[in-house]
Amino acid sequence: MSRARQTFIVLALLAVPGSAFAHTAIKGANNFFNGFLHPVVVPAHLLLLIAVGLFFGQQKLKEIHMPLMVFLLSTMSGLVATTVSRAYQVEDIILAGAAIVGLLIAIAHPIKLFWISTVGAVAGFLLGFDSMQDTLFGVQKYVGLFGSAVGIYCFSLYPMLIADYFKKKPWQKIGIRVIGSWIAASALLVLALSMSAARL
Repeated sequence: MSRARQTFIVLALLAVPGSAFAHTAIKGANNFFNGFLHPVVVPAHLLLLIAVGLFFGQQKLKEIHMPLMVFLLSTMSGLVATTVSRAYQVEDIILAGAAIVGLLIAIAHPIKLFWISTVGAVAGFLLGFDSMQDTLFGVQKYVGLFGSAVGIYCFSLYPMLIADYFKKKPWQKIGIRVIGSWIAASALLVLALSMSAARL
């Protein structure tokens, strides 16, 4: 089995729809670290975080300041919104977003600043809005959400720095585009499985 196929299978398995424990606290961790680690223990969030980070990292450095600020503000808006309403389940939308951003990475076509900012706004809001942990209440809930904000910001920076570092040579850019295509394929696969399961 080729290395590319092995990597794709691992990504697909990581993206399998989470169980009922996807939005519960991690035992042994305090409320802040529960929130901080939440974006990387929910597979749909992790896919979108990696995709957004790589997408931002592909862009020119001088063009990324505004979209990054929009992403941060939208994340805060989503976190505030989730304290008011939790009536909507957005995990499928997050997977669809990860697929779209993954395709944008794979295409690597020049895109206007407005659309880069739009990607950041939508992704940030969705990640923030879906960050409520079902087992946290009162002050614990707000500490956890603050931790989620810090986690989303931090974990989006790593893929962004990787994409920025590996865009100096053509073969490096191709590698980032391949990762984007894997993210899109993984997200679409999980979305299809989720929709099939819902029909049963």
